[in-house]
Amino acid sequence: MKSSRQILGLPVMSIEEGLQIGEANHLVLNQRGAVDFLLIKDRMWYLGLKTVPFNTVQGFGENALTVAASSTLIPVQDNSQAVELLEKDFHLNGLKVISNKGKILGAISEYYFDETTGDITGCQIIPNDSESPAGIIPRKYILSFGLDYLVVEDGVESKLVSELEVTVEAAPPAGYKRVETEDTTEAPKTKSASADKQDDDKQPVKALKHFEDQQRQYLLGKKVTMRILADDGDIIAEEGQSITVEMIEKAVAANKYVQLTLNVRE
Repeated sequence: MKSSRQILGLPVMSIEEGLQIGEANHLVLNQRGAVDFLLIKDRMWYLGLKTVPFNTVQGFGENALTVAASSTLIPVQDNSQAVELLEKDFHLNGLKVISNKGKILGAISEYYFDETTGDITGCQIIPNDSESPAGIIPRKYILSFGLDYLVVEDGVESKLVSELEVTVEAAPPAGYKRVETEDTTEAPKTKSASADKQDDDKQPVKALKHFEDQQRQYLLGKKVTMRILADDGDIIAEEGQSITVEMIEKAVAANKYVQLTLNVRE
């Protein structure tokens, strides 16, 4: 069992080549309550993020994620399933929690998932009247994963836990369907091939830009928790500074954007 924060920022290693081929940047969730893909930032980040289907990750280690080979990385624009999920913009951290009786209980500050199935196993909640987490909501008390609210059973406040039970070979929930990677060797459709390709190209680029724009909007105004330096020693951000558009652009230019996103607070 892993938390999202344990994964983001980890190096991604190719077993076949023995190389670091990228860094985990984002977990792409579905509304069934599972991780379907990981977004990876590789050395050619300026060409766009890559995706890795969850079921192709061979190991979620303490120091790295492992995949079979660098060919596992798929450009976002070539992964229609990931694009569809990114367009829906479903996320958990920051999502409000409401009971099935209509009482708002707080907001999600962290979530946990099973490394085998990708299923969300629990969500950490910060109550409305607190700045600290009160505990973890186990999956069995979660009724639905919505775009605006996480809906839970009434009275879940008394059922919070400090740690989730680790189960061996946890079975996927009813209706869970593992993401299947698309066969890239499939022959192109004959119907308006050039026009279809133009439409297909526009859709993922738009979705990726939407995701990147939202990520930047989220960062603006947050406080930096450590000094961030460019490789030449130039100061990108000082600890305690508020993040600005100029700071983000400077971090991107110096290839320190991921480091910036991982070292912020409210």
